[in-house]
Amino acid sequence: NLFNFAEGIPDKSNIKTDFMKKNYLLPHNFKMIGLIMLVPFLAACIWLLFGPCEGDWFIVDVPALFTLDLASTSEWFGMTVTDPVNEICMLGLLVSLVFIALSKEKDEDEMTAVVRMQSFVWSFWCTAILMVVAILFVYDLAFMYFAFASVFVCFIMYICKFNYEMIKIRRTENEK
Repeated sequence: NLFNFAEGIPDKSNIKTDFMKKNYLLPHNFKMIGLIMLVPFLAACIWLLFGPCEGDWFIVDVPALFTLDLASTSEWFGMTVTDPVNEICMLGLLVSLVFIALSKEKDEDEMTAVVRMQSFVWSFWCTAILMVVAILFVYDLAFMYFAFASVFVCFIMYICKFNYEMIKIRRTENEK
């Protein structure tokens, strides 16, 4: 416990090192679960985004934190009538990407942690640059499509960069 009063007030240096020693990664088998989930949810999101029609497969009342309709009527903490298929697909895609991105490698070590950190920083920078470009040069409905996809861009870029770097490292180790 961070504030264990029986041992006194914790030292600042101990708090930092204790926090940094914690590993918040998921077990390795979550990567495979995420990959299995990724296929149907990615296909469904692409179909919903670029498909021929907006479907109303089942309409239900769902709780809403905030609603704003076309008549500019807004409401906080209410109920709304909607088709939750879009939300289910986006949530499934997000969970699958989180499972892939935040699961341990079989051979997780200090080098993997460095590559993981560098890949996160790289993906955040690339996502920020893409956002700036989109804000400046993408408008109307195209911006809405981009905003939908941008939720996932940082995860996808991180996963690609991290796995690319890990493949390079493993090849170098195998050549030795």
